Amino acid sequence: MLFAATLLLGLCGANAVNFTTVYEWDKFDFLWPPEADTSIGQIKQNFTPDNVEFRYMAVYGERLFLSLDTDPGIPTSLVWLPTNGTSTAPPKLAPFPSLDLHKKDICDNIQAAGGLETDTDGRLWVLDDGSDKCPGKLWIFNLLKNDQTERVHQFPDTVVSHFYLGRSLSDLVLDKTTDDLLAYITDARSEQIVVYSRKMDKSWSVKTPSEGRWFSLALSPNREARHELYLRRAGSNELYSVSVSELKNEGGSAAVKFIGQWTGKPYKMLIDGANVLYAASWGQDYLSKWIISQPFREQRFYEVGELGAYWPFTFALDANGNLWMTELNVNGGGNRHKLLKAAVGARSNSFSKFTATKFLDETSEQEITGSSLDSESTPPGETQSPLGVLFNSLWKSRILGKTLPHPQRSISLPFLILLQTFHCLADPADDGKNSNLFPACGNVRFPGQQTFF
Repeated sequence: MLFAATLLLGLCGANAVNFTTVYEWDKFDFLWPPEADTSIGQIKQNFTPDNVEFRYMAVYGERLFLSLDTDPGIPTSLVWLPTNGTSTAPPKLAPFPSLDLHKKDICDNIQAAGGLETDTDGRLWVLDDGSDKCPGKLWIFNLLKNDQTERVHQFPDTVVSHFYLGRSLSDLVLDKTTDDLLAYITDARSEQIVVYSRKMDKSWSVKTPSEGRWFSLALSPNREARHELYLRRAGSNELYSVSVSELKNEGGSAAVKFIGQWTGKPYKMLIDGANVLYAASWGQDYLSKWIISQPFREQRFYEVGELGAYWPFTFALDANGNLWMTELNVNGGGNRHKLLKAAVGARSNSFSKFTATKFLDETSEQEITGSSLDSESTPPGETQSPLGVLFNSLWKSRILGKTLPHPQRSISLPFLILLQTFHCLADPADDGKNSNLFPACGNVRFPGQQTFF
């Protein structure tokens, strides 16, 4: 216990996520193509910089993709930015993949980009709500092949209404299975969840209870025993979940389970590889989180002064455990935008399957100033062994499994395994109640045989 007390005295207990500012804009501009086409001059003349507002975000490699609010003065609804610009000046917005693919009321073009996702094979998935003349679509671009259009799926009228006022496609998440890649999509004007299979190039709808007009969604890691889709109803602050297994039945129905109530109404949610759900709510100047493996408890992890924006944030995780976020401030006249970045220590679900050894190698020189791996107290009715308590404290303090800038605060992988072994000796009956710390004791394996995270 003396060792434990001495070690705990040196722990850093910070739970906050520390964001740094990457770029700031008082006014946006685009990377315009040459004006060989006379229409470009007219588009530039009609461009209204103050009307640029970000909606959804995705990150792949050294590029960050953003969908924009559709507005008559905005020539495109999908742009990209570099994540590692060499200049301190804020970059111009680059239309993706080109401005030509965004001409209005041409149904072979992108009309209104919304939810965005990237996958491990370098594809960008874009949800397009269409227009009053064009139906909704799902676009898939290959970022590794010069951004070429790999597939365009037009939703059948039986799945997503071709009547413009009868649909409102908002967001999507990707679910990689053993032999397919599925997209789950929300349509806020129908009582269903839309599912798309890349393997079959086919979409279908799954009905939900009549109160379910879903707007925002987030997907739990598919390594979990209970693989679930979390949903927030349009106009409500209530959070629900549905088993992913029920979404694979074409034309079927799915039962939803009530989880809890947010203080706001989240328009954007995502879950990282460490089971932390992040949420941003309409008109609120803070971000919330909840650890989905524990009873519902909303916590604020980022809060600023009054922003006055209806859609103040959008965010996405990259493959390196960084949370990227935009912030919009409309107080004081004009729109002031920021691009922020924070190391949270957990990857996007798309990149969450990796071993402890790989994780340690990749983060050994990274300063972890905050993490999404915060662990709250043990749920009521459950207890932890003394070594389990110590392990939990180490985890909460960002020391376990990472090498901090202070050598005396580093915990190596062999010591992690040693702690796990001692815990199992002290509490062999542990069948997974400390699963947020390490696997059930009956499943202990050496590196190379066990995925720890």
